[in-house]
Amino acid sequence: MATITGNRITLSPREMPSRWYNVEADLPFRVPPMMSPSGFPITAQELAPLFPRQIIEQELNAKSRTFNIPKEVKQAYLQWRPTPMFRAVALEKELGTTAKLFYKVEGGSPSGSYESNTAIPQAFYTKQAGAKGIVSGGAGGVWISALGHAASLFGLECRIYSVRKLGSDRAWGDAYGRVWGVDVQASPSENTRSGAFQLKKYGPDSGSIATALAEAYEEATLNPDVKFAIPTLMGNTLIHQTIVGLEAQRQLAAVNEAPDHVIGSIGAGSHFGGLIAPFVPARIQGRNTRFIAVEESSSPSLTRGVYTEESADAAGLMPQVPMYTLGREYAPPGVLAGAMRYHGVAPIVSSLYREKYVEAVAHGQIESYSAGLMFTRSEGIVLSPHAMYTVKEVIEQALRSKAAGTDDTILFTVTPAVSTETSPYDSLLDGVMHDEELQEESLKKSLGRFIGRG
Repeated sequence: MATITGNRITLSPREMPSRWYNVEADLPFRVPPMMSPSGFPITAQELAPLFPRQIIEQELNAKSRTFNIPKEVKQAYLQWRPTPMFRAVALEKELGTTAKLFYKVEGGSPSGSYESNTAIPQAFYTKQAGAKGIVSGGAGGVWISALGHAASLFGLECRIYSVRKLGSDRAWGDAYGRVWGVDVQASPSENTRSGAFQLKKYGPDSGSIATALAEAYEEATLNPDVKFAIPTLMGNTLIHQTIVGLEAQRQLAAVNEAPDHVIGSIGAGSHFGGLIAPFVPARIQGRNTRFIAVEESSSPSLTRGVYTEESADAAGLMPQVPMYTLGREYAPPGVLAGAMRYHGVAPIVSSLYREKYVEAVAHGQIESYSAGLMFTRSEGIVLSPHAMYTVKEVIEQALRSKAAGTDDTILFTVTPAVSTETSPYDSLLDGVMHDEELQEESLKKSLGRFIGRG
């Protein structure tokens, strides 16, 4: 049984889910498949050089409702899971809202974030496949910590291409790479053809998550001793993240609640998808639960993008993914919430949005950071940048409930800030934060490739 102490709802280790959930099996519509360069749906044989067998099965299997969490992965999860849920009583009082706000704190993992939920199984399956190492791309210390820790658990070498810091030869998060023994390469780099091309054509400050992924993917295609890992977007990463939604479902049930609104920020959308997935069947069966994805206003893939097939990486090396996208050539501005600077949204989330199960809003960073500061001063948790966008929309919805006099239940997750050297609110409090504008010319050029497509 869950333990309820004040405003905290805690599950025991025995109550942690033992299986991940595959929402695709319950959807009343088909999520289009990834496409290979041949123009046909991608096959397991084509993915085999890059991914372990179990990852491929999770990626391509649309019929199995659940997948077993291996005991080794579950044991690693138990270091910090199940994560606690809180009723945001202080924030409710600050807002004077009639809504009930519940949030899970997805901190406590070695990475300080939810990304360990998928890094650990990806590393475990890579070890099971007999590979010596794992390679990936990213944009900072959280994914580096998550995958570096996971690789160390299973004795794997690890290399991550991470976006280069502006005006520097160093990568974001390279300090975390040193902690876990990860070989962190500043992207774009000279190590790969895609990186060298980007570096020569656009310069060292032109890096993005998509470019970093292109470099890692290219290396994995050439090196049979390593497997490729990806932090988000793909179906298997969303499946791994459902442990968050499954725990939340049990915690809310312990206080006889079910969500009317589930809110989360998105970059590529796997964490948001993992949070909402267990609640989707109730929506299909008639419950009017709203799922609200929150974008950065300068990277609005759902609210301004097009639905098409696009590569997950900047060089177009990876399979074509059916998703809402700004186009892989879109160059987003350097907002502080780096995880939200991505050109597309996970296929399952994109399909749910297309079928009107998911709504989307976009917020700027000043208003989001201001909302985050209010949350911190009320609830006592210093937030990571992307969590502030979630909180901004949570506050907006709580105020709408107040105006309507309804007692809606709102579910969301937050992750704490992981750096102790600086506060994520410094630029806001110093009065130097500014909102980044959508790069209209870059967007027009990037989307131009899709004109005329069906």
